[in-house]
Amino acid sequence: MFLIGEMSRITQVSLRMLRYYDKNDLFKPKVVDEWTGYRYYTADQIDDLYRIVQLRDLGFTINEIAQLIQIKEKTEYIKRLQGRKEDILKEIQASKDRLARMNAYLEDLLDDTNPELSIVMKSIPDKEVISLRRRVEDYYCEAELWAELTKRLEGMEINEKTESFSLYHDLDDREEEVDMEVCIVCPKNQVVPEGLIHRQVPGTECAVSLMIGGPYRKISKAYQAFGEWLESHPEYEMVGPNRQICHVSECDTDNEQEYLTELLIPLHHKNNS
Repeated sequence: MFLIGEMSRITQVSLRMLRYYDKNDLFKPKVVDEWTGYRYYTADQIDDLYRIVQLRDLGFTINEIAQLIQIKEKTEYIKRLQGRKEDILKEIQASKDRLARMNAYLEDLLDDTNPELSIVMKSIPDKEVISLRRRVEDYYCEAELWAELTKRLEGMEINEKTESFSLYHDLDDREEEVDMEVCIVCPKNQVVPEGLIHRQVPGTECAVSLMIGGPYRKISKAYQAFGEWLESHPEYEMVGPNRQICHVSECDTDNEQEYLTELLIPLHHKNNS
């Protein structure tokens, strides 16, 4: 048997961590002398100790490790580790997405030019659409909805010229779970794939249209321009969901400077009751 100091030197696990694992019932000495309090370990415990150290290094919490070390079935143990691997991959992707947004934000701060904006009043006709509507974490999840809608529409006669748009249904301020709908215009008698809906999106007689050239991140500038426009036209108020149309997108060009996006914001004239 080995005293705790000897166990530490053999395994290169510090005395502090051995005591910590003991305190949390993860790795206890084989024997504790009732008179002296000395902890004694055996060689056959070393593999169990290394298993705990590895799990700790992989980011598992103490409670998670306590559950994992109780699993004797290898298949189940591997399944748990693979689940953790998937979580790590998601965290890596989320970090990559945040890094991309950070780079874009820094680029905007260094770019003093304003995007070319065009603001006009127009009407919006009714549209027959097939759509997918869902509450999502934030506006950056829109691409995921489009990918799912496109996958569900496989086999239908849809090409890059087919009209499509996004609807943002939240009419109040929200910090999470955005109510978003992605739509593709279709004939009235179109068969609807499972999981999607076929409906008519009502139009409006009055809306502000803003055309934005350049990267999607410039859209915030468009909303700023609209806010300034609305302040100077107090006779109008916003009604219904905003609509976004990508006339030229990443599906059409690899150059984001060539993107052309239209925002349609339905309005109501306060004097027209």
